Amino acid sequence: MSFTLVQLATFVRVAALGNFSRAAEDLDLTQPGVTRQVRALERNFGVRLVDVVGRRPVLTDAGRFLAARAADLLGSAAALEREMDEFARVQGGELHLGATLTIGAYVLPGLLTRFGATYPGVRVRVEVANTPAIAASVRSGRLGLALVEGPLEDPTLEIVPFQSERLKLVVPAGHRLARRTRVSAGDLAGEPFVWREPGSGTRALAEEALAAAGVTPRVVLELPSGEGVARAVEAGMGLTILSPLVVARAVAAGDLALVEIADVDLRRTFRLVCLRGRTLSPAAQALASLARQTDGTPGT
Repeated sequence: MSFTLVQLATFVRVAALGNFSRAAEDLDLTQPGVTRQVRALERNFGVRLVDVVGRRPVLTDAGRFLAARAADLLGSAAALEREMDEFARVQGGELHLGATLTIGAYVLPGLLTRFGATYPGVRVRVEVANTPAIAASVRSGRLGLALVEGPLEDPTLEIVPFQSERLKLVVPAGHRLARRTRVSAGDLAGEPFVWREPGSGTRALAEEALAAAGVTPRVVLELPSGEGVARAVEAGMGLTILSPLVVARAVAAGDLALVEIADVDLRRTFRLVCLRGRTLSPAAQALASLARQTDGTPGT
């Protein structure tokens, strides 16, 4: 393609005004300059676009066709320029995020509410999965930014902490441990546990912490969501270790109780993850900035 948008814009103006001189004046060009741009288009397309009849330009059939299509193209180009400006100023476009399950359900809604209040023109799409799946999507480039709670070490990824919490033992309200505020890991030996699925960041941290204390949980049920695990514990199927964010309502209602395990480290950090060296979109940068401004340490 050897024609330019400037040449098309000049030709569309000539077509609209029906006069080289008026088009030149309107575009702040010389008349010979306007004529040269029209002739350049004719050479490029190999057809006559304008006949001069009685010293006035008259569009040929090819000229009328080009004028209509060029007007559409110029409109699209103007829209693209406007949309890219909005994208750069975080006033439009789409933000495609990844999030792990706990963050997606309990942390991200509040963060996106703040983001939407500041950047209402940006559409947000969220993909929720466990930490390994989200990390794989970031590594492949399909996701630009993700928020994860699971352990993650990868030299190809840039991993930035933005919030922390402490997991707690969750027991049914009527359980013998429900009246205690602190227990030791040894108190849990032999207890049935309801656990998140393999690959869950919550499960990985809990299993590692208990193993360090010499305790191997007796798992009686695995479920793919914290909410499902909490409901199973509430029904009396066993104990679990979860984020206090997941069970806050059930604890407030008196259906579940939170207990600290005194001799294990259940602290974890929520992290922002992106591909090292990748330039984040302005919207992703804005959301990451909001996440880093989060105050407080939930679940402690």
